[in-house]
Amino acid sequence: MKQNKYFPVIYGIISALIAFIAVFFIAQRTFHFSLPMAILSAGIFAAFFYVLSYFRGHASYEIKAIVAKYHLTDEELAKITGMKASDFPIYHNKLQLIIPKRQWPRVLNALQEYDAKQQNKLKDQENNLD
Repeated sequence: MKQNKYFPVIYGIISALIAFIAVFFIAQRTFHFSLPMAILSAGIFAAFFYVLSYFRGHASYEIKAIVAKYHLTDEELAKITGMKASDFPIYHNKLQLIIPKRQWPRVLNALQEYDAKQQNKLKDQENNLD
């Protein structure tokens, strides 16, 4: 799967920048904070949104990479994760993550366990050949 490995970082920076600008102006204009307090509060919110967006982008990248690595179908994904096949539409050989973001960690965890099992099977097969 050829995706940009910097996607989570770029996504996080854009999210943090938008959050910083929004909170800065809200703090200054609505709450009449002083300039240093507005910058401090905007910086705290920007850091929070950077971390949140980074991990969402990273989870999306990891899920799609594992699916592409093993060429998983929607039925196989449903079996691995215990969810419905309709939760994992695949268009033009690319997974569309339409499930709620709060369920991404569960899906990622299940796929990482599947990946570890597949790698262990491969190692066992290599050891049996030797």
